[in-house]
Amino acid sequence: MTTQYAFYFDAAFCSGCKACQAACKDKNNLPTGILWRRVIEVSGGTWQKNGEAWSNTVFAYNLSLSCNHCFYPKCAGVCPTDAYVLREDGIVFLDTTKCMGCGYCAWACPYGSPQYNAEAGHMTKCDFCLDNLELGLPPACVAACPMRVLDYKKLTSSGPDLALWETLPELHPYPLPSYSHTQPRLVITPHPSMNSSEKKSVANLEEIQASISSGWEEFPLFLFTLLVQLAVGSFWAMAWTFPFLWSLVEYDTTTLRLLPYTIIGASLGAGMLTSFAHLGTKKNARRALKHLRKSWLSREILFAGLFGLGWFFTTLESTIWHHTTFEWIAITSIFGIGLIYSMSQVYRLPAAPGWNTWRTNAGFIISALLLGQSATTALLSYESDITGIQLQPSQWVRIGFSILALLLIQILLMNKHSSHHAWHNIRLGLIFTGMVTVAATFLLYTSSYLWISLPVFLMIVMEEGIGRWLFYQSRL
Repeated sequence: MTTQYAFYFDAAFCSGCKACQAACKDKNNLPTGILWRRVIEVSGGTWQKNGEAWSNTVFAYNLSLSCNHCFYPKCAGVCPTDAYVLREDGIVFLDTTKCMGCGYCAWACPYGSPQYNAEAGHMTKCDFCLDNLELGLPPACVAACPMRVLDYKKLTSSGPDLALWETLPELHPYPLPSYSHTQPRLVITPHPSMNSSEKKSVANLEEIQASISSGWEEFPLFLFTLLVQLAVGSFWAMAWTFPFLWSLVEYDTTTLRLLPYTIIGASLGAGMLTSFAHLGTKKNARRALKHLRKSWLSREILFAGLFGLGWFFTTLESTIWHHTTFEWIAITSIFGIGLIYSMSQVYRLPAAPGWNTWRTNAGFIISALLLGQSATTALLSYESDITGIQLQPSQWVRIGFSILALLLIQILLMNKHSSHHAWHNIRLGLIFTGMVTVAATFLLYTSSYLWISLPVFLMIVMEEGIGRWLFYQSRL
């Protein structure tokens, strides 16, 4: 059997000099904001008065952490381009020639090891100094440690020390996550303070953060999710709202049929383009379907392509032959369900507790239905107005009830953790305004649907945009 390696760290005697951190950064020529190895300073405790005397429970210890080269690395599991290589010696290697720089592995890793290099346009991470190992030399961080508390050895049972791959996650020392089941190849000799019941905190958080977020990194994904959900939801809604109107028109309905299909296609295309713009190495996007077996991002891209093909063929059928077979509508709708579900599953990551909930799946489905129904209602009002064909009041009532129900469900799904945020209240105000407008207009027979449905759609777009921005803020 090939020798497998693990990092060994003695927290009891680490002085926190950060020589290992500096050596790693120097050896790999890492730019500002990227640290493959980080020395985390943990502290806690307080002073307490006992009679006339004062005593303290103050403590501090250090943890030197890099990529843990896990037995079950989450980064490798989610990577759509299959850029991670799990070597026989246990080292998790990132092949940067395959990486497209989507950053998905950074979201998924419980330890924040993969980090994006904006200058290179791809992700980076510790490679255990493979070039040194091939020469019989230790990793740079190990060689630099003056206290000899950092080492690398063959993977063996560690006796009294904490072999993290053999230890339950909830017993891993702070600040390592208690939810990770990746089985990291790391052995820690505990510091006595690790067992303290006092509250612990990271004292040098600003120093060890991988990079300073501007808040705009997810903006292309923000647009992508909303635009694609608008496209899929509009296709679903169009299938049951438009055929009746088109069947009553006595002249050529090509233009009428082409308008909603064009908007759906434009939304889908714009969403895919914004997603493409998010990538650091765009030429490797061709590899995005390489990991369909495990990566939800690969599956999302596959279903986006299939939904696009379904849209294309249904558009041809509807505009050229003026009819659309039920089979194509059903198949394309199923592709849309797969797309929205895969999109939501992309965010169901244990390392992102704010996203890893059923509310994410339900919220994405409701957003698609709400955006699609409100958009097609505005289009239906327009086409009804220009053709002079008034739909039955019962149909407007059904549409109104569907929008009201979806808005109500969206309120129930709202994340209570963001309720303190001012934008949360603004979103609630938009939803309630939309509900009152729909109830007053669509449930009471009136001829002003055209002038009301568009403002309702714009209100829904705004509240969904705010909701999606709050969603991205809630990751941790």
